[in-house]
Amino acid sequence: MPSGRSRGNRGHRRLRSGPQRLADVAPVVVTGAEDQRPDARGPEEPAGRRQAAADSGDAAEAITQLLRERLGEERFAVWFGESLDVAVADSFGPGARASVCICHDPGCTGDWLRKTFSRDVQEIASVVCGGDVTVTWQPRTATAPGAVAASRSGPPPSPAGRRPTAAAAGPPETETPERARRQAGRPRQGRRSRSPAPAAGQRLSRLEDFVVGSSNRMAHAAVELAVSRLGEMSPVLLHGPSGVGKSHLLAAVCGRARQERPDLTTLVLSAEQFTTNFLQALRGSGLPGFRRSCRTVDLLAIDDLQFFVGKRATLLELQSTVDSLHRAGKQVIFASDRDVEALAGLGSELTGRLRGGITAALLPPDHEVRRGIVAGLAARRQLDLPDDVVGYLADHLTRHARELIGGVNRLEAAGHMLGVPVTLELARESLADLVRSSSRSLRLADVEKAVCDAFGLAATDLQNARRSRAVNHPRMLAMFLARKHTGAALTEIGRHFGRRSHSTVIAAEKTVRKWMATRADVVLADATWDIEQAIRRVEDALRAG
Repeated sequence: MPSGRSRGNRGHRRLRSGPQRLADVAPVVVTGAEDQRPDARGPEEPAGRRQAAADSGDAAEAITQLLRERLGEERFAVWFGESLDVAVADSFGPGARASVCICHDPGCTGDWLRKTFSRDVQEIASVVCGGDVTVTWQPRTATAPGAVAASRSGPPPSPAGRRPTAAAAGPPETETPERARRQAGRPRQGRRSRSPAPAAGQRLSRLEDFVVGSSNRMAHAAVELAVSRLGEMSPVLLHGPSGVGKSHLLAAVCGRARQERPDLTTLVLSAEQFTTNFLQALRGSGLPGFRRSCRTVDLLAIDDLQFFVGKRATLLELQSTVDSLHRAGKQVIFASDRDVEALAGLGSELTGRLRGGITAALLPPDHEVRRGIVAGLAARRQLDLPDDVVGYLADHLTRHARELIGGVNRLEAAGHMLGVPVTLELARESLADLVRSSSRSLRLADVEKAVCDAFGLAATDLQNARRSRAVNHPRMLAMFLARKHTGAALTEIGRHFGRRSHSTVIAAEKTVRKWMATRADVVLADATWDIEQAIRRVEDALRAG
């Protein structure tokens, strides 16, 4: 039989061979200052580490460090990195239940992180805090660091100079979605939550807050249909200029999906976040983990789809992700500042997949939608805006919703500064510069640029002497829009677009009006367009600036 000395040496070698799993750590029963020996039923967590965490009250740092050691540096960096904040609230010791909040990167899917790492975090937190803990997960917000810092101070130490450690009757309870919902619904008496407050953008991104009108009704219906029948009509493409509500709808549809089915996992990313995470995974050998995070969700929403154009490696990864989710019957929703016809740079496979789903346009908000946006925002902020002020904002800030939000912000600040209620006269004075900017006069160069950008033409195509339909039709459309949106004379328009006469401009305007009357399809650049759709596309670009 081996001697006691040899058994001790083997135990010492096991501890030095690598970080020890906290699941194997036996519970410790503290009966007094003189009796703190580890239970002989199993190996003990290194006493120095546990005592340092208890004495300094730095439980949050201890949890973070132990999680880093358990997962390994590379795996920890891929899933948490420097964006992880741990908040520890309430007291330690017998009869008390600490609360641990894990604040993760908003770009990661919290549901997947919780399901994957909940047991590890639960076990680590139980050992560090010395008893049962309640673990919650939520995206990190701007208020998270402050909340973490405020919550790291524990109760005063016991008379013996040490925080007592509660005896554990068994392994800590694993955090599950069902248990989390039970904890959320259970009344908590005599305790104040230290969880970080949601940001304003998160609070507003609800489907109920989205103002529906003729300019966005189709897009709203598409996402409602998608969330009620996940995977049946995938992918969904929402397209429109900046500031019309695409990002709001993406976040709102994910919120609605989780509200209706709490067991769903959703992920919202911008195209830039997807690309950055993909490249970091390649450099850090974390590609399998990155793919799991994107391909195991029930609903994936990606904003700014046009950002992927020209990024070959990332496009291949995106195409594989979409194909994987499609085979699994999951839902994908994209948002872009242009429609599928203008996204040829994504490749035939991905654009073909987009055509097989639902595409829906969001146009700049019409008058009724603008009024609804202003009135809804004022109601949520409990700001008293008279009806004539709401109408003034809707009439004069017409380009996009962000302009309206900026106007409401300006009015609220002005009323607060002056200590007076908001009136129409105050609105006129406070918003004078915003109104001038919104109603800026367009130049011929603005119209030319919008037409070229909309149909993929070179900057000089509309001013050269070519008469092919691919160039001549866009030139006539540009002349028509120049007459409609600028105050330029006929001769000035003709001179700008290739030194043509004023009679050419008149003929172009008549031709475009004839196309509109007959709802004709016209050749613009290398594609055939419905004339009303083509005009709307250019005017959207003009409004967006």
